[in-house]
Amino acid sequence: MKRSISKVAVKFYLYAPGQNGQRDYRTEQKLSNLEQLFGTPFWSEISSGYVDLGNKVIRKGLALLTAVMYLRNPTVLGQTAEIHSQFRSFYMAVGEPPDRVEIAGREYDVDKASWPAYRDAGEEDIKRMWLDSLNQGAWLAELFLKMRWAIIASDQPVFITSDNPVTFIHPSLKFRGLKNEETSVMFPLSPTRILYLDNRQSEPDAQYYALGGKGESQNLLIWRNAIEHMFSHRHPDEVCSEMLADAEAA
Repeated sequence: MKRSISKVAVKFYLYAPGQNGQRDYRTEQKLSNLEQLFGTPFWSEISSGYVDLGNKVIRKGLALLTAVMYLRNPTVLGQTAEIHSQFRSFYMAVGEPPDRVEIAGREYDVDKASWPAYRDAGEEDIKRMWLDSLNQGAWLAELFLKMRWAIIASDQPVFITSDNPVTFIHPSLKFRGLKNEETSVMFPLSPTRILYLDNRQSEPDAQYYALGGKGESQNLLIWRNAIEHMFSHRHPDEVCSEMLADAEAA
């Protein structure tokens, strides 16, 4: 269905959890400050020009933006709620959480005093957990910085975006972690630019690659990762027709 962006549904107070009749707008303010980047000459050059991807300032800014665009997505809120539900069910079955847990080969002490609050967390509490992760998103930006960087550039505006724009790609079609050698990340910056990160460290870093074709394969991956909406400067029927033709020709 063709629909203007202004008609796409949003959830009120998504980034402003409430407690005792009051709402915390600090995360919304931080996001607003970051979003001001989109109206600057800096962003205009990134989204349409040829910037130095090896420049540390540009790289850090883009890494943080990509991390925030992923972590702020409602899908991550859903993942947070699912993790909470699994932990709660498991540890309620065994009685209480352990003194220590092992994650990715490292052991961590467990603050058992906080367990009752975590166990009994409601919807707004879980939202605060999600927003805490968003506000501490530098850890994800640092992982992006360690990957190989490239931008796919098109002379013509062909790329779409979606309501879940940061796309993790793996041949298995499952997320295998950012450090997996076959994992890559796509983030559409504009209709003519896609940021592409991967772990092919033997390949040249900080490169621009000219697009071959009309962006059908890139658009298919972005569309596949969408929650509900595709956003395009072109009519969706045209975009879908190109993706279908490319898939049938494969």
